[in-house]
Amino acid sequence: MRTWDDCSRKVQRRRPDPEQARALLKMAALRKRDVESKGDEFCVLIVEGYYEILKELMTALLTVDGLKTTSHECLIAYVERHCTGITGAEVHLLDQLRRMRNDISYRGVMVDPEYLERNRDRIRVLIGKLRCVVETRLPT
Repeated sequence: MRTWDDCSRKVQRRRPDPEQARALLKMAALRKRDVESKGDEFCVLIVEGYYEILKELMTALLTVDGLKTTSHECLIAYVERHCTGITGAEVHLLDQLRRMRNDISYRGVMVDPEYLERNRDRIRVLIGKLRCVVETRLPT
């Protein structure tokens, strides 16, 4: 995984956009409702959906902080460097989900349902934490 020092050159500075961040929060909430309505037989789609939610929350965070990147690794590196409430284990989970999402999207890899059973609660907690970070940084 890349570090923030590696990524800082690949990130564009822009004007903070609270409205775009709010729109991304709404999209993440909509995706979450969709993901959580699926039965476990759709395990691979659930895992992929959870990552998409996390990606949108990380993108919202950069947007409200006045930054933009298309690199998923750099989104995670930013969270690792700038979100003190996110643990190293949670950063590792984010990167693991990123890699799994790539395997699903580009190689058709299926996810073992046990993976979802073991990690669903951790993923939900991480979604809540990232949402909270974004909401805290949004102007009122």
